[in-house]
Amino acid sequence: MIDLRPFIQLGRVELEPYIAGIDDFVARQNEYSKPKSDLRLRPADAYIRNMLAVGVLSRIMRTAFLETNHRLIVLPDCLKNYSDWECGKVKIDGAHTCAQCHPECIVYDTVEHFVDGQTTLVLEPDDLGDYLGKARKTHGTVGVVGVACVLTILSGFEQTLKHKLPTQGVFLNYSSCSHHWADPPFNTCYSLRRMAWTLGKDGSCVTDDIRGRKVTYSLESSPLTPDDFYRRLDRLTGLFEQDYLPLFRAEFPPADIFEISHAIRRALVPDLITRDSA
Repeated sequence: MIDLRPFIQLGRVELEPYIAGIDDFVARQNEYSKPKSDLRLRPADAYIRNMLAVGVLSRIMRTAFLETNHRLIVLPDCLKNYSDWECGKVKIDGAHTCAQCHPECIVYDTVEHFVDGQTTLVLEPDDLGDYLGKARKTHGTVGVVGVACVLTILSGFEQTLKHKLPTQGVFLNYSSCSHHWADPPFNTCYSLRRMAWTLGKDGSCVTDDIRGRKVTYSLESSPLTPDDFYRRLDRLTGLFEQDYLPLFRAEFPPADIFEISHAIRRALVPDLITRDSA
């Protein structure tokens, strides 16, 4: 058994400012009008473990992702569900794509900056696994960028790993959907600069607009900008690659990056949250 406790503890220290109010939020559940749920009762440690796992898996699959000939960006509905305007998304083959109906929408911005002949965008396919299988048949080697909240993004990784698709994860800056803390819910956002880096594109002309209420997962302002957060996470994943990845490779010598990723996910986050359990 590989002892990941020192790595997780370092993650608590480095990433704690990003989620500083979560345990207090959990303790005060009776003060909120929304009902308690498993998702809303997760302690800060669950967020740390999930962030570390997504960061590590993204790093392990980074080279394979950059070598793919097609990229698929999967965005959550909460980026536009609560807009003042009516969303004009179009459904094709079991998944919605952006119709670019409003220039103030971050999904619109994502299409403007990143969608091209080698990159497509979808919004939460009805059956992600089925959609990924079709994408692989159509494009051959496919790299997936999943955008989601900290506690649910790994469920998407489980699907992409089954299809052996190298995956990168980008976190929402905060969670404000109807399943989580905000009542009423409001639109989320994520770092466009991080998306540019993830896709291997020039992000110098991309400006992050921290939309919504400039909060994090504790519904409080964070002392960390998205750039600050990802710098910390990248340092931690570099440490994992140096000190812990060789141990996993020794324990699973014939495993490919996808099998290694499964093993690391189980070690860091044994209690995976899925759509059904959320």
